[in-house]
Amino acid sequence: MSKFTESEKEQIRQCLLTKGKELFIQYGLAKTSIDDLVQACGIGKGSFYKFYSSKEELFYVILNSQEEIRNRLIGEHLRENLPPKELMSSFFHLAFQLADENPLLQQWFKDGEHERVTRKLPKHLLEDSAADNVKKGILFVQTLIQRGVLREQDPEVIVGVTQAIMMLRFYKDKLGDDLFPRIMDLIIDYVAEGLTKPE
Repeated sequence: MSKFTESEKEQIRQCLLTKGKELFIQYGLAKTSIDDLVQACGIGKGSFYKFYSSKEELFYVILNSQEEIRNRLIGEHLRENLPPKELMSSFFHLAFQLADENPLLQQWFKDGEHERVTRKLPKHLLEDSAADNVKKGILFVQTLIQRGVLREQDPEVIVGVTQAIMMLRFYKDKLGDDLFPRIMDLIIDYVAEGLTKPE
């Protein structure tokens, strides 16, 4: 990558992120080729691999940079003045709503797509991303504990519970559009009560 200046590297990286997002939304991950990506940014194929090991890695990086989703989810619930159980229930319902509205997350939750993408990712990327998500989740949980929304317990466990609930979104297609919301309403109700009910 020595032929690029630092400024050019950053421009190319930003172009791949921007154009990649547009192409993945328009055509989907499967139908977007590396040729499409490099053509959109006016670079050679070899240059692409100096930034990302695969189109799946680019997709994953773009997916994890969707800060507006996390900010809306966390920001709205830090401002909400609801009773504890209702606030946690609202948090989970909004998380599922945002996942359903986001075209990149819709692709991520398609049957088998998550496993296919993660198999092609560098191990360090998955580990770093998971650690970052846990760290941000813990800060949010600690804030809710301090506000008296959540009862005092290990924040990392609560983050794990939250992640486990979101993983259930992978079963939406298997359970069906009619049954899945009813199942999730029940699970969310039980979990919200369990996380907020005083011991």
